[in-house]
Amino acid sequence: MKYLLCLVLALPLCGLPGASADARTLNLYTFHSPPYQDRPPPAEGSLQRPFGTTVETVRCVANIMDWQTRIRIVPQNRALHGLQNHLIDGYFAVDESDLLNRFAQPTAPVALEKWYFYSLAPIEDFSRARIATIAGSNEAIWLEQSRYGTALTVTYPEQLLALLERGRVDAVLMDERVMSLQQHKDNNPDNLHSRFVRFAPLSLYVTLPFAAANPSFLNEFNGHIAECMNGGFELSEKERASATTAARALMNELVAAYHLPAYLKDPEPPAQLSRILELDERWQEQAPYRASEKAAEILSSRLSVKLAQWQYEQGGGVTEILVMDTVGANVAISVLTSDYWQGDERKFTAIAGKGSDALYLGPVRFDPSAQEFQVIASMPVHDPDTGQFIGGVALGLNIEHILRSQYLLPVE
Repeated sequence: MKYLLCLVLALPLCGLPGASADARTLNLYTFHSPPYQDRPPPAEGSLQRPFGTTVETVRCVANIMDWQTRIRIVPQNRALHGLQNHLIDGYFAVDESDLLNRFAQPTAPVALEKWYFYSLAPIEDFSRARIATIAGSNEAIWLEQSRYGTALTVTYPEQLLALLERGRVDAVLMDERVMSLQQHKDNNPDNLHSRFVRFAPLSLYVTLPFAAANPSFLNEFNGHIAECMNGGFELSEKERASATTAARALMNELVAAYHLPAYLKDPEPPAQLSRILELDERWQEQAPYRASEKAAEILSSRLSVKLAQWQYEQGGGVTEILVMDTVGANVAISVLTSDYWQGDERKFTAIAGKGSDALYLGPVRFDPSAQEFQVIASMPVHDPDTGQFIGGVALGLNIEHILRSQYLLPVE
């Protein structure tokens, strides 16, 4: 009965931490944003639980941690008020902001949105375009703080497409998955042109009092997110095609510019695995803050210095470069890596002994310290005379930088 009154009257007391008889219940707000956060149809009853990919991720992590969840979908202004006044434990899925950081702490991302500008015709300069988006959305807040300025806002995604089709706006800013849902509805424009804007990492913000009362919560929550996310950090087919094209062009340029086959053709014989693992252990103990003796030796090599310069010349598109021998040990690096031996990692095992056209493209990884999204790409290096596999090269790609630099094909 008390829970029913809470839902009907939205009593503030109902959201207070500890107000529930169960001290291990997370009282959370989120907002309506299918397919990430959705509410059940009215016919199914108001007490039905919210659902969606992000809702299920949060529930999954909480369940692993032995917390129950009480999640309500409310307008974003109400959610912000509840978080700021400690009427709830947390609010998701929201982009990081200076305002929220004043009175709450974020977890690692629980969802990854991919924002695009969509238009009927190609647009060269979006800073001059009339842009529309959803009122109160993460996109709208971001636009207000960006160089694009204030946008025309509407309530529903289908209204955005109607404005676009009638020529009332030049472009709309939408998440890729939200647009995909709209594309499958009747009478909506298709064959739209798209321009990648950014990945938006969306977190669960918990209040400062909750974080103080549960000091291990954030670290534990972050440690379980990967177990519960369902493909949230995967590239779409078109994004993957663009990243693959860019990665192959960059690596071919690098291999040719620094004659990597000649460098790897007559290297020192690979060390015994036991010695490699010993060096790797020392390397990992000191990285990323200090270079081990072996790491310092490699970093100071002539090729490593050249790789660092080439990386700098890419203007932020490349985050690291590794040249590996036939067993996956580093022989040259542009920056200090987290480990010495790559032989048991996909960036090496996926290309070792493969043909010259082989290319590995890893998943999107978020670096919270740099606030960057990275994808590892790698390809084999062969002896041009014998065709024998003699090593590999791997690049860390700033995937946002790569996608922004290319025009993606029209949406089908």
